[in-house]
Amino acid sequence: MFQKFQIQGMTCLGCADTIQTRLRKESDVISAEVSFENEELLLDSKVPVDNEYIDSIISNLGNYNVKSQNANLLSKLLEHLNSKKPILLALTIVIVSSLSIQTPFQNFDLDNWFITYMGLFFMLFSFLKLLNIKGFSLTFSRYDLLGKNIPGFSISYPFLEFCLGIAFLTNSLLITANLTTLIFMISQSIGVGNVLRKKEIIQCACLGSSINLPVSYLTLIENLVMVSMSSYMLFKLLS
Repeated sequence: MFQKFQIQGMTCLGCADTIQTRLRKESDVISAEVSFENEELLLDSKVPVDNEYIDSIISNLGNYNVKSQNANLLSKLLEHLNSKKPILLALTIVIVSSLSIQTPFQNFDLDNWFITYMGLFFMLFSFLKLLNIKGFSLTFSRYDLLGKNIPGFSISYPFLEFCLGIAFLTNSLLITANLTTLIFMISQSIGVGNVLRKKEIIQCACLGSSINLPVSYLTLIENLVMVSMSSYMLFKLLS
């Protein structure tokens, strides 16, 4: 009997392979095909099985479970946001911290906030990349245009981000820092756009290799925000 289930909790192709291999060992299972991209399990079994049966097997393999077929729009939205939790938390920390630094000033200065935001952004994200430089460089060079075409760029990129963070937070070399940011973020935006267009499953390198998070539209938005900020600051500094 063929049945279809929606599986949540998978973060990579290896997760899908693990679930698929385990289900195929069940005596009542004829075949099992797990799609990571669609978060879907196609099961052919000798007898009908329910969500609880699948859950009892896959929950022992990791943080996996069967999605309820009656899930409403709100629950689906919460599930989607939960899957993006690492990058959302990182961006929230940067936003809240950069806004907090503005509180001693009487008037809110947009330019100053942009500079602080970009400085904290690069400091936090460079730290995550520096935890495993080799792992980051292998992932980054799969989609970033500069990383693909310039030898050694992916290895040096976390250090370049760290230097950019210092430049922004100390208000030093701002024209150079913003121009460099613009070039880097355009390169990444084009690379991420290509990944999304081809519907490839590639780990996002923005949080380093220690956090397993696939490239998504949120990654693209994050990069485009930095493109917008650096473009605005270049215009203000050069005008």
